[in-house]
Amino acid sequence: MNDPAALKACLDSLAADYDARFLDSDPVGLVHRYRFHEDIETAGFIVSVLAFGNAVQIRKSAETVLAYAGDSPARFARGLTPKSALEVFSNFKHRWTTGSDIAFLFFTLGRIVEEEGSLEALVRKLDNPGEKTIEELMARLSRWFVFRYTEDFGKNPGRPGISYLVPSPAGGSACKRLALFFRWMVRGPDGVDFGLWKFINSSRLVIPLDRHIARMAALLGLSSRRIQDWKMAIEITESLRQLDPDDPVRYDFALVRPGILRKCTAAKQGDCPECSLHNICTGRWL
Repeated sequence: MNDPAALKACLDSLAADYDARFLDSDPVGLVHRYRFHEDIETAGFIVSVLAFGNAVQIRKSAETVLAYAGDSPARFARGLTPKSALEVFSNFKHRWTTGSDIAFLFFTLGRIVEEEGSLEALVRKLDNPGEKTIEELMARLSRWFVFRYTEDFGKNPGRPGISYLVPSPAGGSACKRLALFFRWMVRGPDGVDFGLWKFINSSRLVIPLDRHIARMAALLGLSSRRIQDWKMAIEITESLRQLDPDDPVRYDFALVRPGILRKCTAAKQGDCPECSLHNICTGRWL
């Protein structure tokens, strides 16, 4: 890794360049339409599970789903039956994710609110505050979604579509989407992340690893791994923890902007003097 002090200074500058002004380039911007706790949780969960593929397509698919839910996604979810949920989302598709998968997740979120009071209450019940990271908590939450209500919904427990959308780090997956949802709920509030779940310390979060983060990690020396898996996510998080032990994923939103906005070429070191990272970027990509 680069000199920590120099790296932190550059990342601080990058975070100042890419802040809440860029919400429209990110799926989380859609979640900021809502003001009530349970609506932010519900919309945030649904939007985060769709966060794979092209950023423009992600927002388009998420917009379509949220349009069905109206002005209160939580109220919409509580009113669903398995039959009505399947009917509502019968024509929806996002890459290989089907409407039946989204119908199941909305139905499940509605049952959580009815039975637990909120998604936060369920996560609090599953949490062990003594754990260093949210790894085991994510695994428990994944198992809960994969196996709970599936039979009532006419699905076989452990259906692949759901385990893909709500993955577990126990299988080695980078779990980008679930880690992203936890970032939104735990960090902040800072104009990007909501900071709703005060019972989880930001120090326990793990970077939401996707191709943009993997690319930046290689360029900045945050990880020596080549496979984009859970181990890489942990390695990047540990590198960032050296810069900010209390909030290691605080740079996530800014780090993905150059890739999403196609501002980063990284052709060779020093080629991009307008970039906040040009002094420490190696110009080398996997």
